[in-house]
Amino acid sequence: MNPFHRIFGGLLLVLIDIHLGQIEILADFIGYLLVLSALNGMEGNLKGMKGARTTALIISLIAIPQAFLGQPSGTAGGVTMGFDLPTIYHQSLGVLKLVLVFYLFQVFIDWAKKKEEEDLQVRARKLFSFYLTAHILYYALLPFSMNLPENTVIPLFIIGIAVMIILEIVFLVLLRAFHNEQQKLELY
Repeated sequence: MNPFHRIFGGLLLVLIDIHLGQIEILADFIGYLLVLSALNGMEGNLKGMKGARTTALIISLIAIPQAFLGQPSGTAGGVTMGFDLPTIYHQSLGVLKLVLVFYLFQVFIDWAKKKEEEDLQVRARKLFSFYLTAHILYYALLPFSMNLPENTVIPLFIIGIAVMIILEIVFLVLLRAFHNEQQKLELY
């Protein structure tokens, strides 16, 4: 199976959250293990490969409890930025995923460079800069949200989450382009 196809499937599993009570049916750690297996099937001399493999292994192990914890619950009193253990755990997983995606972009850009696929390389670089900037801004501004009034925070959270979901979908579309290019190269 094409490694880009497995990475696509793994990150799609991470993106989709279906819960049965507190138990997550499509557990994120399975998606991260798929990503790790795909990276192990690729050539190891690509830039960022070692970091991507290490991060995928770490996050797949750390994400196992998430399948049984569920999402952190809000409060009845409104939107709050909690400092409880489940919230810190989920935010840490988000940051680790960002590190994994950082290394994945390095791998993809180097792969496109070695295969002389200029179009894919340019697309990956553009998405990389926008993806990273948007996520860093989101995580940097999150602690300041506790100081804003609730009628301002809720629309900002909705916009922020919508932008994150759109970026994840665009990233998956880019992965499909890499998958298609890999298949073309295997045919020749």
